[in-house]
Amino acid sequence: MIDPLVSASVPPERDAAVSAWMRRHGWKTAGARWEVEPEAGFYVWEEEAVDGKRTHALWIEEAVLQHLTAEELVQVLDREGMVEEIRISFKVRIEERGAEYRISVVPRKSGGFRRPQ
Repeated sequence: MIDPLVSASVPPERDAAVSAWMRRHGWKTAGARWEVEPEAGFYVWEEEAVDGKRTHALWIEEAVLQHLTAEELVQVLDREGMVEEIRISFKVRIEERGAEYRISVVPRKSGGFRRPQ
């Protein structure tokens, strides 16, 4: 189990590559932050909020960043169709599964759904 108190820092070249990749697709981010889920730690690049609009976010499992160079990471994001996934689901994560990758929607925290006014 990952210690949630340990904040992993993203390698600078990977942070720059993912931030640039997101900007190319219309999402401006302030860089990665660290989030811990019960099964893994993730680096999260989230679009800066504008006028209360829903933000897009890319969650990348720590293991993915450890095993890929910045260039390889961008190639995987493109090959796995992450742009389309993020546009549809807003918050998406990519995890390493052996030689493959698993793409999934980031689950909402309890009470995370907005109630109609």
